[in-house]
Amino acid sequence: MPAPRVLVVADRSAGRLAPGDAEQVAQGWARSAPHADVEAHASHDGGAGFATLVAERSAALGLAVTSHPVLVADPTGAEVPADIAVVERPDGATAYLDTAQVAGRHLVAADDLADPAGLGSEGLGALLTCARDLGVSRVVVGVGDLACHDGGAGLLRRLGAGQRLEDLPALRDTWSRTRLVLATTTEASLLGFHGASASLGEHGVRPEVTQQLETELGGLSDRVNAVLPPQRDLLTGLPRRPERAAGAGAGGGVGYALQLLGARTDTGARLLLDELDVRDRLAGALVVLVTDAYDYTTVHDGVVADTARAALEVAAPTVVLAREVSVGRREGMSLGVSGSYAPRGDEGADLAALATRVARTWTPPARA
Repeated sequence: MPAPRVLVVADRSAGRLAPGDAEQVAQGWARSAPHADVEAHASHDGGAGFATLVAERSAALGLAVTSHPVLVADPTGAEVPADIAVVERPDGATAYLDTAQVAGRHLVAADDLADPAGLGSEGLGALLTCARDLGVSRVVVGVGDLACHDGGAGLLRRLGAGQRLEDLPALRDTWSRTRLVLATTTEASLLGFHGASASLGEHGVRPEVTQQLETELGGLSDRVNAVLPPQRDLLTGLPRRPERAAGAGAGGGVGYALQLLGARTDTGARLLLDELDVRDRLAGALVVLVTDAYDYTTVHDGVVADTARAALEVAAPTVVLAREVSVGRREGMSLGVSGSYAPRGDEGADLAALATRVARTWTPPARA
């Protein structure tokens, strides 16, 4: 009888878990199940830390990785350092960008974040130029919560779209020669009740400010649709409005700008299932998803949700280990999660000790 295979996938999004946590959990599992083949992996949702995680895990897979430091402008115009991670993949070199390094909310004062109308994305346009100048065939851009909220207009102008975006069609043609991928933490649209401006309420931005920002983004989309008329859906005959596309609202509209340049869009967690060779490892394995908190946010978006859905597609059983569990089994059933576990009092916050205990239930030794 073949040894059971256990696939540990740690959620490294937004500092939820530290480097090495996946390996520690795998070692903890193996203590109770030395007969099992336990693998350690990690993933990310596309937000802050995305490129660092990809570089780390790609190197672990034996791929050549190089880091290219650059200096570009933050949303206020001040110069900040950023790193472009280039991974030599079988189909060519791919540059991975972490937009939070350039436009993260941590770079901007609270007063400016309360009314982000003056915070621009020009530095991200410079970052994209630096990446393409490295001669890569593909650029993957991780976009989560950012300080800028200009719909990506600054990014497009920095790339040469013109002050009124009149040169956007030519710019789109230029970027069609580069495979551009948008890896988002959200599938929000640019406009509407669940769009980029509406989401600012979660950060304490006043309603009158979000309404004004919504109006400004609406004006931007009107200009874009005037110079780059929307294509029509072949089935319905209706125009495909880019401002309504999933992921357009990411990063205050940076997602929208990248999509206008032709970027293929996916969530960061779904994208990394393939980039880091996790998807091909799911079938036939027990999938152990590890995160800091298993809550109502976790079951809808991110590494846990997207990895669990992928495991469900190949009928791979899934369990969740977390320092804090606040949802029950019923909430996880739609994802195919069979059980969720948190440390007991004597285990503290030790996920490796938790893994040792849970392994006795899920991978008991074979009976003689």
